Amino acid sequence: MNTETLAYALLGGLAIALLVSVYTDLRYRLIFNKITLPVALAAPLYWYATGDYGWQAVGIHLLTAAVVFVVFTIFFHFRMMGGGDVKLFSALALWFTWIEVIRMIFFASLFGGVVTLVFAVMHKMRKQKGPVKIPYGVAIALSGLMLVGEPFFNHFG
Repeated sequence: MNTETLAYALLGGLAIALLVSVYTDLRYRLIFNKITLPVALAAPLYWYATGDYGWQAVGIHLLTAAVVFVVFTIFFHFRMMGGGDVKLFSALALWFTWIEVIRMIFFASLFGGVVTLVFAVMHKMRKQKGPVKIPYGVAIALSGLMLVGEPFFNHFG
């Protein structure tokens, strides 16, 4: 298997993991460690397959993921998002360049607004008591899927 095939296979595996995380977050309001851990551990293989494994590149990937982890841990502290969301965001940040991570955060914000609106309306229509439980993992996974899909669908960039 050549490195290009490996890169596409890894992106396919990442897409499957993200779809599973959407399902688990919708069904259980949890993103399991058995999903996020393989996502994080497969990132170095992806770096190798894409030729992005020099010391400087690896350092930037690790720094980007660390910054994402710290920023979203603050949101977790204030109960604005769950721990699984923080771990999924951080694991995804290992896969992409820092510019792509910023794009992912932007898209996750947009998707998160839509998910929040949909779940708030559903909560109101069902006349449920208590706060609305928003599955932000859905928005995170969808934004990750947008980035995963680019090498497959954008052959011009």
